[in-house]
Amino acid sequence: MHGTWTHRSCPKGGSPRINKKSICCNTCGNYISEGTKFNSRKEDAAGENYFGEQILRFYFKCTKCSVELVMKTDLQNSDYVVEAGARRNFEP
Repeated sequence: MHGTWTHRSCPKGGSPRINKKSICCNTCGNYISEGTKFNSRKEDAAGENYFGEQILRFYFKCTKCSVELVMKTDLQNSDYVVEAGARRNFEP
């Protein structure tokens, strides 16, 4: 089909995301470097906001062992917080 654009298929409720921080999986020790592309599921963090802006939580899988990793936006510090499954390589 000429002139049409098709979007890459993503999991339901998910979209392609780029990892903003370098993290290490707690299960297998795999390093996921900054700039790695992966599919993630996004949800609003219920009851959490910063000056009226909704805090977001992202769920994605380790690229090696497929365990679920969870990150949340930290709007106050313009950063992300790793909530589960991994740790930051360099904590600010």
